[in-house]
Amino acid sequence: MELTGRTAILYRWLDWPLRLALVSVLWILGVVAGAVVVGIAPSTLAAHRVISTSFDAPVWSTFWSGWREWLVRGQVVLGLPLATVWVLGFYLTVARQTVMAVPLSLVLLGYLVTLWLLPAVAVAAESRRTTEIWLLTIHVAWRRPVVPVAAAIVLLAAGVGAWYVVPAALLFGPAAAALGAVLVSSRLLTRGTPDLTRSGQPVR
Repeated sequence: MELTGRTAILYRWLDWPLRLALVSVLWILGVVAGAVVVGIAPSTLAAHRVISTSFDAPVWSTFWSGWREWLVRGQVVLGLPLATVWVLGFYLTVARQTVMAVPLSLVLLGYLVTLWLLPAVAVAAESRRTTEIWLLTIHVAWRRPVVPVAAAIVLLAAGVGAWYVVPAALLFGPAAAALGAVLVSSRLLTRGTPDLTRSGQPVR
């Protein structure tokens, strides 16, 4: 039976939170399936793939097919950049209470904003090489930095608030972050992508 009018609008509003919760649960299962360390990257990329389809495709099969596809490649595309967060965090810890603390904090903040958009860009441009995906993400994040920074601040504030209600943070946190990244990156990607090649040679 096809719903129409106000009933259809109400159904869509109620349906999205349930689907976002399902994506978050699948993300957690995917992380566990990959023994946490190996599972973070493919689970995150698979969750972004589900969100990017606007739930037009079956959620379960879309997630797990994406998880398998990104299991190996995702360790380089996303896993390696995630690992560098620990390096930056280490340097920030060492440099605290020094003149380098503020610059390093700004670098880390900018890096985290870029990293937040990386899975959405990777899913949208998965046919590109890894280095091209990284460069495209930087371009998307900082060509118009107001949009991603503002969105990241809103999500951070929502996340801090949801942290006081742990079940809500677990149910909606991963999917909400993915939804925000997909919306921001798709908005910026529709304005055109840069030429990531030089003299016809692919970026290395």
